[in-house]
Amino acid sequence: MEVPPRSSLVSLIDQFIQVETGPQVPRDFPRPILVLEGIGGSGRSHILDDTWRRWAKRTPIAKVDPLVGADDGDSMRAVLTAVMLGLTAEVPGYRVAFPRVVLAHIAMSAPITVADPKKSMLAMRERINAYQDRSLVVTLLRRLLAMAAGSLGLDAASLDVTLEQMTGRLDRSGLRSRLLWRDALAWFEHQDQGFRHDPERALVRLSLQADVRDAGVQEDVDRLLVAALLADLRSSFDRAVNHPSRAVVLLDNGDVPSAARFMKTLVKVRDLLARHQVPRDPLTVITTSGGYLLADSAGLSGRAMQWPESALAGLSDADLSEARTWLRVLLDGLTADAVQHLVATDLTPWPSALGTGTITRAVRLLTDGHAEATHLVLARLREDPTLIDELGLVLAERVPDPGQTMESYLIDKITMDLSPRRRLLAPLREALITLAGARDTDEARCLTSLLGNAVHAEPILFCSPSLWPTPLSTEPERWAMAPFVRFLLLRELSARPDNHQASWTKVFERLRDHTEDHDVRGRLHHELALGEHEVVVDELLRLLGEMPGTTWLEHLDRIVATPGLRTTDPSADPRSATAPAADPRSATGPESAHPDRAADPRRAAVAQLVTAVHRLADPLLSDRETRRGLYVIAAEECRRLSDADALPFLERAQHFQKLADSLA
Repeated sequence: MEVPPRSSLVSLIDQFIQVETGPQVPRDFPRPILVLEGIGGSGRSHILDDTWRRWAKRTPIAKVDPLVGADDGDSMRAVLTAVMLGLTAEVPGYRVAFPRVVLAHIAMSAPITVADPKKSMLAMRERINAYQDRSLVVTLLRRLLAMAAGSLGLDAASLDVTLEQMTGRLDRSGLRSRLLWRDALAWFEHQDQGFRHDPERALVRLSLQADVRDAGVQEDVDRLLVAALLADLRSSFDRAVNHPSRAVVLLDNGDVPSAARFMKTLVKVRDLLARHQVPRDPLTVITTSGGYLLADSAGLSGRAMQWPESALAGLSDADLSEARTWLRVLLDGLTADAVQHLVATDLTPWPSALGTGTITRAVRLLTDGHAEATHLVLARLREDPTLIDELGLVLAERVPDPGQTMESYLIDKITMDLSPRRRLLAPLREALITLAGARDTDEARCLTSLLGNAVHAEPILFCSPSLWPTPLSTEPERWAMAPFVRFLLLRELSARPDNHQASWTKVFERLRDHTEDHDVRGRLHHELALGEHEVVVDELLRLLGEMPGTTWLEHLDRIVATPGLRTTDPSADPRSATAPAADPRSATGPESAHPDRAADPRRAAVAQLVTAVHRLADPLLSDRETRRGLYVIAAEECRRLSDADALPFLERAQHFQKLADSLA
């Protein structure tokens, strides 16, 4: 999948990697771990791929995905080994070696259980001397690296090359001669923390603790290994005179327990070394997360500092200082310019009658810039451009997985992203569908009783910044779902039968009953979702004379935000492609049953406006002629209502007319 331009993010990533001063990251400034957050399919992994392609031949870089190696454990050691392996690759001007980490693994290869302290130290000395034999080192490293090669995507041949490079550098750094082993062994005396351990005794203790399951002991071992890794990197980069860039770790799926533990240990070790005034390490870490990695950093009611991608151009060194250990970047959807760039990359499939702007508007209307959905829809349109007016058919097709529809595939991907091990959990998927009815995180919590016991206590459902990325500026600590994600889930919600414990009707009735008396727009939103069109029109008609036009139109926008997906025909699947709907002016709606109401011109205008904009809220209404007709109707009705407050209604009428003209 091609990565469209993300200039602000690419610039920040490059500044994190480069040694020289950048506009936002000064030369000697500490680099926090850069966390790319976003919902499943948002393009996080592709940003890592792009970074790898741009930097792989220029600086030591490791791209690690713990899921590729089927990592199902909590230990960080496989991740650390993969990092060590990846950073060893040949890069001109750099010769990265890890003698301290390898020496630690020599100690950990088997416990030394001799009770007498002097004899145990002698046994460790003999073990180290034995590993002067190059063949033993190769055997140890091959066994050690075999478990990590998968997470780097290395085949056997590539592993052999890297193994040869690693052992060669260890040999030149002194592993084959005890006299030249002095520096690496001596490090275990002080460990960059001012200790005065006997280094051989410290290694004996490490051999005994390596396989102890106690969490505290494992944390001690992990910290020692990470400290050794950072010491080796500092030593290697000190030898690379005037190096222009830093070592880079691109850690995909950072929510996986082993990856999360590696990074959180790295943060702790960095803080510990800073207190001992150890020079900063030359390592930049960039990871991806669906929200689990730092979900515990602010609890359920708040969020740790997070930067929307669109705001990165305003990031300063003061902001980086405040972030300190983690810089969270929430990926935006692809912009209209980015989507148009993708469309224009290959003009061959597109008919001359279709401009790139027309294609861009139709696709973004549906996907709201969701990266993978955008690519999938564009790929299908390249095969059959006539589907531009029937995008519902595209979502219903079995692409890219022949076993499920596109929308089901995307929902599965979104669901798996909320599991730290990226597993598709059916109860979690069902819970997401139920929560789609909520306008924000506050409303979502009132639906917990409909979720079932399996996911009732899953806090990630309510605090994930990837699932709920949009702040409501007027409502502090209330966040909304991304529109495209909510739309996909609402389609599934609308397909549930009426006897389902969390059917469309039960969800919106619960939300309506939960709404506070003063929240008029919330109550009317839920009434409209329940099909109570007349109730909504009557209330909006009453409010028309009681509030400024700007406020009334804001109410209208919020009230119609949920598309009318729930069909009145219980035998029909609302996810199927729908036939063109009737003209909203036709006498088939609720007004036809009340001639006295229909005779009121102002009420009729409100009713027609609500009907038109509510239908326009459905992103699957992709037929351009139908959308154009609805925009024209909305513009006309706004003009009719302008006697209530001229300027806001006339400006809105002009807005709708421009949208209609763009589809002409």
